[in-house]
Order: sequence, then structure tokens, then C-alpha cells
Amino acid sequence: MQNLTALLLLLVVFTPVRATDIWFYNDDDYDKHKTFKRFNFGIAQRCYNIADCFDNKASSASWINAPKAAWLAFYDDEECRGTQYVSMSTPSGEMKFAPVGLDNKISSFMQWEYATFALKGFVDICNDAAILAVNATTNTTDASNDNDNSALNATISFY
Repeated sequence: MQNLTALLLLLVVFTPVRATDIWFYNDDDYDKHKTFKRFNFGIAQRCYNIADCFDNKASSASWINAPKAAWLAFYDDEECRGTQYVSMSTPSGEMKFAPVGLDNKISSFMQWEYATFALKGFVDICNDAAILAVNATTNTTDASNDNDNSALNATISFY
């Protein structure tokens, strides 16, 4: 019994958790990608808004590591509303939005696995990614001391 418990524990610990990587591009020619935005997400049935960082700019998208049974849905409005286009190409695929009338109109997306609704909520993935990527360093002492040569230095990196 202890061996079975240990085996199950090892399986849980070493089972890889896969998250989908998706790239949105401002050009639909895959050889001329000039601007892109990459996101990594792992929760299906959650609506991801991109309006704050790539709203109405995407001409194409590509993705890898999506679950085989999943579909990717792209919407022309925030909170996964409005006109949608669904791709069943998983675990990897690519899509040009112009042929389906959504060129430069994408504002949100969702990975469907068992429903077409955002059952797990809504996320502004732009701000969520920015918060996670903040690398701030601060060097400060009493800033009101005029005799002190202290400085406030901060670095914020967005990926």
C-alpha cells in the first residue's frame, strides 16, 4: 500500500503541467511578422481580454501546446462577446483573421474544452502579464534629506 501511495505521489509531482502559448501578429504573412504579442495561459473556459495591449491589431495568430480536445475561439469584443471564429486546430495551429472578416478586430480569446461560455471568469491578460513580469528594484533612504545623495531607481520589464 505504501508503494502505491508513493507511486501516485511521484506521478502527481512529475506529471508535466502544460500551458498553451499563443502569439498574435499584426501581419498575416508569417514571414513578415513585425509586431507580435505572446501570451501563456493554462485555464480553459476562461476569457482572456487583450484590449489593453493588442486591441484591434491582430491579423493572425499561432499557438502551441493546446490540449488536443480543445478549440480556440477569437472574438471581436472584450469579454468574449461579439463575432467569433473558432479554430479546431490543436495542439498547434495558426490562423489568418482577414478571410473570416476579423482582421484587426480581435479583442479577446478563449480556449474551449467542454463549453462555449467563460465558466472560469474573465482576465485582462495584458495587465496580468505585466504584473507578473514586473522586476522592480528600489534603492532609497530618506528622500527628504537634501544632504543625502540617495536615489530612487526602479526597473519595470514587460514581456
